[in-house]
Amino acid sequence: MRFAQSLTLAHAGTVASTRQNGGVDLEAFYDADPRRRHSEELEFGSDWLDNGARTQVSWVEDTGELYAMRDPLGGLASDTIGDWRATPVSDEQLTVEVLGVVTGRDAVAAVMSGWDAAMTASENSLDWVRNRVAHADAELNDPPARPSRDLPAG
Repeated sequence: MRFAQSLTLAHAGTVASTRQNGGVDLEAFYDADPRRRHSEELEFGSDWLDNGARTQVSWVEDTGELYAMRDPLGGLASDTIGDWRATPVSDEQLTVEVLGVVTGRDAVAAVMSGWDAAMTASENSLDWVRNRVAHADAELNDPPARPSRDLPAG
């Protein structure tokens, strides 16, 4: 199968709109397109960094969107034994940035090839994903990546 035939990129416009607005919250992201809620998703790690914020990268099968979900830098609280724990955040505090559109499992597997090593390689490792999506046509012959999780629909 030729990957180039299954790849569609809507990178520039989509990324510009979510970056200019600082991303949208998780619920607004899913509400904006009903296909997202009912689609299967592939997760490509949850320890990406974007300007110090922990970020998860996932792909929505029905829309082809590769997106980053950013955890805000939360506070720390001491528990009863004196250990420090991160305070939980609500869905409204999670922001989503659509990085681009990659149509098809084979294409996203090629684009994300090497993600597991890249995720912890730098303090702004999410730039690696942005670069891969922006130059996806050149990445299509890479060996396929395995997602960290296959998230069921709905």
